[in-house]
Parts: sequence; structure tokens; C-alpha cells
Amino acid sequence: MIHEGLDVSHAICAPACALFDLPDVHVLAVERGARQFTVVVETVPPLVGCPSCAVLATGHGRRKVLLHDLPCAGVPVRVRWRKRIYRCLEDACEISTFSEIHELAAPRGKLTTRAIAWAVAQLRSHDIAVSALAEMLGVAWNTVWDAIAPVIEDQLAAEERLTGVDALGVDEHVWR
Repeated sequence: MIHEGLDVSHAICAPACALFDLPDVHVLAVERGARQFTVVVETVPPLVGCPSCAVLATGHGRRKVLLHDLPCAGVPVRVRWRKRIYRCLEDACEISTFSEIHELAAPRGKLTTRAIAWAVAQLRSHDIAVSALAEMLGVAWNTVWDAIAPVIEDQLAAEERLTGVDALGVDEHVWR
């Protein structure tokens, strides 16, 4: 899915940001290894309030978070996210620092949200095993399964998924 209105006005990384295609995420560097790509990214700094007291927070450095994204050119892609750490300036607040939250990945996630969506779509539409997806993403089987199982369970529990179905056939290779 291409994001309409994606901001690629920053000349330094415009082509890479356009290819990476996530709003508010800037590509700082792309490194090609023998068996993988590593994309270094950071988000556009928004104004953020403390999740506990809502006081405007200030930057308190960054933490490098390694994520696994969609494969590209037949090799796994690692995303090194320079995730912001914020500091609450309110002395009475119970939280002193907290991490940035972004649609790129769930907190403490190992796969990007789009890698999870891609893996679920592959399972639903193709004759593919979780182990094959894990190999394409460059991670272990349980890393993929732990990320996709809740999504699959939610989709299976959704009652509207069978709306309009008149007949049900069984295909041993594809589930929907």
C-alpha cells in the first residue's frame, strides 16, 4: 500500500523514504550485507505528553531497537529504529522516562507491523509454512508464530468474516 501524501520533501533521504513507505519515518542509512539489508530509521519528532500526567515531555536520548521487516530482493531486512526516549518534567509524576510508540512496531515487538500483516496474508493465500516465512524474514519459527498467532486468532474470532458466505469448501492448503 502506497501512502498518499507521504512526505518525501527532505532531499537527503527522499528516495529511500519513498521506498520504505511509512509515514513519519525517515531513512537515515541503508546497509547491504551479504545476506541482508539493514535500514536505519527514525521518526519525525512529534510533541508528546507523558502517558501518566500528560505534561509535555522532552527528549531524553534514543535507544536502538532492532526489528525485522519485509524481505527485499530475496534477503531479510533488518530495521534499526533509533527510538526516542522521553522524560517527564513533572516532579510529582510517577513516570520519569518512557519510550516512543509508533505504528512501525508494537512495544517490545520483534517484527514490524507490516511484516506481521504480510506473514498473515502469505499464510492465508499461499501454500506456505511458518518455517518458510521465518526463513524469509531471517528469524526463528517461534518469533513469527508469537507475532502472528494473536492476529490470526482475532481474524478467526471475527463474526463478520463469514458474512455473505453461502457455501463452505475445504482446501487443505489455504485458509481464509
